[in-house]
Amino acid sequence: MSDPTPPTETGRIGHVSVWLLGAFSVFGLVGFIVAFGLIVARTAPGPQAAIGAPPPVVAAQPGPPGERGPQGPPGPRGLAGDPGIRIVRADCASGNCTLGCDEDEVMLTAHCGAGRPQAAYMNERSALCRSSSRSKIEIVAACFKAPPQ
Repeated sequence: MSDPTPPTETGRIGHVSVWLLGAFSVFGLVGFIVAFGLIVARTAPGPQAAIGAPPPVVAAQPGPPGERGPQGPPGPRGLAGDPGIRIVRADCASGNCTLGCDEDEVMLTAHCGAGRPQAAYMNERSALCRSSSRSKIEIVAACFKAPPQ
């Protein structure tokens, strides 16, 4: 009871390819197992993890305050007080009005009248307000005492 048809050439090629596919499958399975083993080995906890984490640090509570110590020596004298800002006002009956600060002061800002238009600065210590009408105008300025240079 033998097979009446002899093996053909295509049957041998198919038989060989099945064995090759089986061999590649075995190599693939071995490669997967090796890669999986390496991944597990790298992510496994080290020997320090088996011992356990160090105990948490407990902050010490501060004790009661001690007695007050003796008073220290007096420090050096500080600079003279803040020179400050001085506000200067002037009313003028004519159309032009000039206002100036003292010789040891510098003008910070100045404005003219109720609408507060900007004054013209003649130098660092004086300002001028001009009016086209002959009505009374007011000039207000802030003078700052400049430290000596």
